[in-house]
Amino acid sequence: MTPMPKALIFDCDGTLVLTGDLHFAAFTEAFALQGDALDLAFYHARGGLARRELIADWVADSGSPLDIDRAVRDSIDAAAKLARTGQCAPNPPVAALARAWGARPSAVASNGEAPVVNAILHGAGLRALFDTVVTLNDVPAAKPDPAMFLLAAAHLGTAPADCLVLEDSAQGMEAARRAGIPALDVREAPALAKVEQLTRSLAAPV
Repeated sequence: MTPMPKALIFDCDGTLVLTGDLHFAAFTEAFALQGDALDLAFYHARGGLARRELIADWVADSGSPLDIDRAVRDSIDAAAKLARTGQCAPNPPVAALARAWGARPSAVASNGEAPVVNAILHGAGLRALFDTVVTLNDVPAAKPDPAMFLLAAAHLGTAPADCLVLEDSAQGMEAARRAGIPALDVREAPALAKVEQLTRSLAAPV
């Protein structure tokens, strides 16, 4: 039986909401403004990276003359626009847990920027479920730095060890480890089984 945590902290992209296609479309739009095109395999191989890091990696690996600052701004604008038009969907088992969790303490902690993360959560119909949303705008460093998970736990008034993180990236799992927070990698079948077990436990009569 999975122990019941006191608070849940959800990653957003790929964990709570299925946004891979949305972000690739946003990068495609932003890169096209500078006459470049991001390779899909390159993008998929770097899931979990913060936006600026991914773009900087592309420039370093491909020799692209992209203006990184402009590409960051343009891709943020494109991603937020796509999210507002509903082009993202909840990840069913993880979103079901977030809904079943109800009024208990919960947060989102994402390597995304605040305008994008909030647009995605609103577009997926999930924002009202969470007490707080921590983004890259709130901390000095992206995951795998533990700062955003620690800040989320502090906002929830819960000790890190009493929280549970839901993640889908190596960077996020490392951030949780460094924060001292138990974590489930929802890419893995045993972790998804634990997510579903928690959801059933919350729905069971007491």
